[in-house]
Amino acid sequence: MADPNKAAKSSDSAKSSLWKKKRKEIILGSAVALGLVFLGAWGLRALMPGHQQVQTTEAASIGLVDMQKALEAHPDYDKLLSLQKEYKSLELSLKDTEKLPEMPVQPPQVDSKPFDDSVWQKNAQTVIGGRTELEREAKSVEKAYREAHQAEYDSRRKAVDEDYQNAIFNLNLKIDNQKAMHHPWAKQEDLDAEKADWENQRSLLQQERGMRQQELAKEWEKEVNSYVQSVMGPKVAKWQEQAKTAMNQQKSAAVRKQSDVQQRDTQAMAVQNQQDAELNIQKRVQIKKQMAEKAEEIQALDTHIRNDIAGKAAKIAILHHFTLILANPAEDLVYKLPLDVPDSMKPNRFMPVVGSDTEDVTDELVEEMGTLSASDEDSAAASDGSAQNS
Repeated sequence: MADPNKAAKSSDSAKSSLWKKKRKEIILGSAVALGLVFLGAWGLRALMPGHQQVQTTEAASIGLVDMQKALEAHPDYDKLLSLQKEYKSLELSLKDTEKLPEMPVQPPQVDSKPFDDSVWQKNAQTVIGGRTELEREAKSVEKAYREAHQAEYDSRRKAVDEDYQNAIFNLNLKIDNQKAMHHPWAKQEDLDAEKADWENQRSLLQQERGMRQQELAKEWEKEVNSYVQSVMGPKVAKWQEQAKTAMNQQKSAAVRKQSDVQQRDTQAMAVQNQQDAELNIQKRVQIKKQMAEKAEEIQALDTHIRNDIAGKAAKIAILHHFTLILANPAEDLVYKLPLDVPDSMKPNRFMPVVGSDTEDVTDELVEEMGTLSASDEDSAAASDGSAQNS
């Protein structure tokens, strides 16, 4: 035989469990019922003598309201849109942080130019110093050779001048003393032609002398350079060989260093990729948390707005003696069913409400919404806290 005490205890626990599950609906229903009672009292007061009675239409027993216009008329609608935009932004941020497929780390290509430059930098002292010393020695050899053979060169240059000196001197005498060499009655045209001929001969002699002197100078420079090259050539070749050997050694060291750097960079890249992946996971967790909090805010504010609309609609329903008020257009519940059909064959989400026993009271509802005041942050936080406690 069943124990009455056990049956009573199970009944109490079932009631307690039912209360925990349904307490939110019970509290909300009680609030709506109280609101309807107050609205009913207000409606009766409006029907009392001294108050203008609302003109109703006998034929209309159902009210229609444009829900979108009612939502937009609520003072908190802009806040709801702002929250929805913030949620959408978080959603896009979460999409941007989607985990990419893992790919093998490719070793980074290290530019060899810095290492090549370092080779020259390390050998700059030796290379530049050796070259400067060779150039200084070459100039010293050249100077000594010029000093030893300058007199011989000047002698050859003077000999060239002497070859033309007498001829040019005689032409200058003729030009200067032309009038004294002729009779006074000599024609001026003949004198001018003769003078021009002498000047032309002098110019040709001067040009020829200059060309011979230039050739002599070239031969002299070639002779000096040839001597310097014969003295410095072996020394320069030896220095170049030493510099090449040192350069090859430094290049080998630079290649080894480049390889070490490339290996180190590869390891660092792998570590960085791991850290980035961990940070990305943490970022996604944070964004999801923010999205959940933002969704709760949106839901709480949306519920608050719709409750205000429902309260004002109930008032209008009492004034007009409506049996119910419908949202126009109405949402088709079939739209939310998991139908396995193409999108083109899916039913429309919203459909208009058509009836002969209806009256559109959207404008009245919008006016009623204008009497509400926007909820501040404190009241919103308080409503959130009460909702969580309930």
